[in-house]
Amino acid sequence: MNRPFSLEPQWQPSDHGTEEVRQTTALLRITVNGRLATRADNDWTRSVGEAVPLSCYPLAIWLASSWWRLIWEPTPGETRDEPSVEWRMAHEMAGAGGGFLWPPLCFDTDGEVVTVRCQPSAEDASEPVRYLGHFRELVPVADFARGIEAFVQLVLARLDSVGIRESELHLLWRELSVERGEAEAAAFRRLEALLGFEPDEAPDGVADFFQRLSLEVGEEAVAEVAAAFARPGSGLLRDRVLFLERPLPAGLQGSLASVLGLREDARWICRSVATPWDRGRDLARGVRKFLGFGSGPLPDDRLGEILGLTTEHLARGAASLGKVGLSLAVKSGDLGEVRFLFRRSSRTGRRFEAARWLGDVLMAPPGDRWLPATDTKTARQKGQRAFAAELLAPIEPLASFLGKELNDPERIEEAGDYFGVSTWAINSQLDNQGLRPSLSASAGSYSGY
Repeated sequence: MNRPFSLEPQWQPSDHGTEEVRQTTALLRITVNGRLATRADNDWTRSVGEAVPLSCYPLAIWLASSWWRLIWEPTPGETRDEPSVEWRMAHEMAGAGGGFLWPPLCFDTDGEVVTVRCQPSAEDASEPVRYLGHFRELVPVADFARGIEAFVQLVLARLDSVGIRESELHLLWRELSVERGEAEAAAFRRLEALLGFEPDEAPDGVADFFQRLSLEVGEEAVAEVAAAFARPGSGLLRDRVLFLERPLPAGLQGSLASVLGLREDARWICRSVATPWDRGRDLARGVRKFLGFGSGPLPDDRLGEILGLTTEHLARGAASLGKVGLSLAVKSGDLGEVRFLFRRSSRTGRRFEAARWLGDVLMAPPGDRWLPATDTKTARQKGQRAFAAELLAPIEPLASFLGKELNDPERIEEAGDYFGVSTWAINSQLDNQGLRPSLSASAGSYSGY
């Protein structure tokens, strides 16, 4: 059976490395949705092949030890800089090490889908194996996990067959299997991964604090906050945790009750629509129709009215959480009453944050008391950003406004003024809706505003 993520070894004899490495050397073939990641030009065989000679043992060790981060930790979202070396070691196959030349694969999860990126070797690469694959594929997390499990089981079976039964891999996989089977342990490991740490390497008490907080404000809400706080080595994590341990600022009293009549429709969309950006877009269209917004720009007074805020609150105001790296709508019950704690002080930023909360109250688990809006690339945040972009700058009237000037900076700025959003939001909407396919390599990211 073909799997969306498949690692297929054909065992080969070897005289190099430890006993575990020698006994698990193989011609390894890796496919992602049928796309070959191991297609390579091999100087040793003087041919282009679909499999590469590698040892499966260090790769299985890396996959098992990086399990929680591969499944849960998204790309850091606060900065547009390249991910840190530490993040790359847990998400790029080169991190398997062992002296082998691994396929240039990177695994980037949003908690629902793993984006698998494969880059070809540089044209002037001097290595004896030069990888040729070049693709970007989306694999559901469950299928990605099954692919890892199947591969590790093959490696363990190989070790058992040659008499190696208590290797590091055996012990690591046994421990991981126990943790995955215990809900509390799995939830704790998830928090560590979202915070950007290997198991048991988070600062003392930090993961415990988030676990306690989840009992008060919702497990999924706290997972979003943890992902937003993931800054290993930055010195900010402790400060931000201390901030959350104190009473939150008062914020602005408002309401999200206007959209709660759409909760049943929202549940159906969340169950039936595959990607978070499509869910956000479809929900925004439903909200526009439900509230009678039509297809044009959404003025401040109308947006403020449905949120229980004034136009002055949206035009400019206190950035209660400006230094924390997120914004929050704090629910006081199930009737839609909330406190809005904005992060942005500008009009376009506050409008976009407010629109994100309107979407999140429909997409989030009902038990979440906090509705966090962050810069991270989790599925929930992607859905929020897609919702806000479509609510404030619907793609059809936006495209009509721009006409053929989709790449004209002045026209983009005029569109931002017309719809009341930033130029970044306009560009994200165009790219993510495929109107500029040459620029839409990161489709679905809705990475800013």
